[in-house]
Amino acid sequence: MRLHATTLIYLAFHPTYVKRGDWVFSVAGHHPSSYKTARSVYDFSQRALPLVLSSAMKFISQLLPALVAVSGLAQASAVVPRTDDGFFPEFVDALNKHNLTILADNYQRIADTPAGKSIVDTLENNELTILATKDCAFENKDTNIDPRVIQYNTLWGSIDKGFKTTTHTRRGADTQSRSVAQSTFKRSSAPNRKRQDQAGNFQSQVIDKLTSNRRKRWNDETILVDLPVGTAKVVDRFSLKNIIVLIIDTALSLPGKVSDLLCKPLIKSAPNGLTKFGEALKKVGLSDLVDTKDAITIFAPIDESLDKIDELSDDNLASLLKNHFFFGQIVYSPLFLKVCKATAQSGKELEFLYENSIHYVSCGKSRAMVLRSDVIPSNGVLHVIDRPLKCD
Repeated sequence: MRLHATTLIYLAFHPTYVKRGDWVFSVAGHHPSSYKTARSVYDFSQRALPLVLSSAMKFISQLLPALVAVSGLAQASAVVPRTDDGFFPEFVDALNKHNLTILADNYQRIADTPAGKSIVDTLENNELTILATKDCAFENKDTNIDPRVIQYNTLWGSIDKGFKTTTHTRRGADTQSRSVAQSTFKRSSAPNRKRQDQAGNFQSQVIDKLTSNRRKRWNDETILVDLPVGTAKVVDRFSLKNIIVLIIDTALSLPGKVSDLLCKPLIKSAPNGLTKFGEALKKVGLSDLVDTKDAITIFAPIDESLDKIDELSDDNLASLLKNHFFFGQIVYSPLFLKVCKATAQSGKELEFLYENSIHYVSCGKSRAMVLRSDVIPSNGVLHVIDRPLKCD
């Protein structure tokens, strides 16, 4: 007769049976047997019990450490941060550690949206420089950051390698460099193409870096982000894998239209903006064109140089104004030496020069000095000049 070990253990501790006539039934509900048979089973169980218990204890002793280990892993997984979640949690954690909690919250808020997934993918797979606004710079502003602003503040390439664009450097006791860095935000006016976007279709940020030749540490550099009015200063930085994060003291916004910029104090000597040039564009119906058509380079004269503009007929005024802009190529100041020439909307040829640390644009006998370069509208670049281009 073969009995399972659990049966033997039970019989050893429960030698009590219910008798009915000549048959005896075990309390455990096993098949009936005679009393003699049951007695034999009991005696056998008493002899086998030490062996059964020994085997059972050996099995339990082997199983118990594994159960303890599994229990420990289960508890640890509840309290120890996961390390296999990929790049994004590590990135957000780094932002929080540097007190960029508002920016970190916004990344998390948009992470599962189509735009957010694209942003996270770009972060993980490219060499980038991020302009990160510190928390206190938001003040009373809305802390929900538009995903497009996050893209605009994310620049292709490393600032330490000059980004991926032309960098213009002026050397002396101090070295000053200007980089026009392409952001990951595509200009709204740029053409939509199914094939991969060209670098020239992305909006730009202007980064100025001043370094003393006597200094070698990065924190002895002054790094400024050029804004239409004022600048944002880099106050700290850190790196994470392929990304450099520059912490800035001012919240940035998306670029405005050309007509909006002409109303701002782009230079100190023009606190009311370049209103005469802006009004002249509206008068002859060119304002919408310069606001909406993509890839514009426009030169805006200061008001003092346009005193006699009201004496011109609309046709002559339109012809004069068309000398000041062209489309299809965005010529930032670092490109003046490379591009050299372009054809204005009027059909006249413009020439770009850089002499004695000053940028110039000329047309015919007219030569204007650039008072301020690289103001960024939504569709290209604007340069402020000291006189109109008559092209005579």
